[in-house]
Amino acid sequence: MTRCPYCGNEIFCLDINCPFCKKPLKNSFFIPTFLLENFRLFTIIGVIGAMIALIPNLGTQILGAYWISEQTSSLPLFLSIMIFFGAYFIAIVFISVFILIFQCRDNELVLKKITIPYINTYTLYRGDYQRLILLFCLVPMFLGLILFLIPLLIFIQNIYSWFFAFFVILILIPSIVFAVLGLQQAKNVAQISSEMGEYRKISFILLSIIVIECFILTAHFFPIMYGDDHIFDSNNIKIESNQKYFSPQVSSDKGLRLEIARVSGRESLISRNNWSANYGYFIWVSPTTPEVRILGNPVNDSNLMVVYWTYPARDIGVNKPPVKINLQLFKTSDNSEIAKPSLYLTWYDTDIAYVNDSYELSNPQ
Repeated sequence: MTRCPYCGNEIFCLDINCPFCKKPLKNSFFIPTFLLENFRLFTIIGVIGAMIALIPNLGTQILGAYWISEQTSSLPLFLSIMIFFGAYFIAIVFISVFILIFQCRDNELVLKKITIPYINTYTLYRGDYQRLILLFCLVPMFLGLILFLIPLLIFIQNIYSWFFAFFVILILIPSIVFAVLGLQQAKNVAQISSEMGEYRKISFILLSIIVIECFILTAHFFPIMYGDDHIFDSNNIKIESNQKYFSPQVSSDKGLRLEIARVSGRESLISRNNWSANYGYFIWVSPTTPEVRILGNPVNDSNLMVVYWTYPARDIGVNKPPVKINLQLFKTSDNSEIAKPSLYLTWYDTDIAYVNDSYELSNPQ
């Protein structure tokens, strides 16, 4: 609530005249006053944001460093739910702030009217400069926060969280946007009223489209259940590394990153793989947590598209044999082999492994 500058009584900012002393009011938007009057909304944003940021640390203190990537736990799912609905609530509060910024604008002193030919006439009010400064800070903050939190869901390495993120990002959000935009366009084209009975057919059509979209997305996500017999390009599937050299003493990476290249997301869902090497062993490194998991050698019946190869620390300074890394990719449905690429490593010096694309072992294992 603001106060009348003449009598001191509490007034509403939209009042043109003070209801007590009847004198005309010409207040303008002022950032310190706005922040003081609406500090509760900014407090809510800060508290919710801090809660979302602190929950992972609290879980780490109680459950250990790797609780977010634990595949058998449902706790990461609750973290995903909290992130999504927390972001949704923060968006509501931000939008409320934006509405309040423009709430009293028409009651201010007019500074200038700007006419753009054939388009519109814009009125510049006394407090618009202050509004522009505040919006210049709040709008990027709002967009950055939401655009960070929502995609963050897909990086939580847990199967339950992944299903939730898939539902939210690929089905729920697009369906809501599609329904809202489609209904609004239908209203404009058909010039229908707000009574439900007058556009029941349009609503039914939109709902049918949304349901069909959900079935199509689900069929792409669960290709095995829908009999998807996707054809792999076996000749082009290979093992790729993001670097040519690796040494535990020199590299900051935990191991040599190996990725199954030229396999689509749908193909990865209907296939499994085996990794093996004549020397060294494989590990898995979480992209979002400090977790490192030893997979061993060989690694059988895996669904990992990325693994890391390394060798024991006790072998540093010891001559080591050339390394052949084998990958066997096969279909989950019938265990038929899809591809069997290999990657060769030679030694740049005693401890630095080199990815050698032209080398072949004389006695492959």
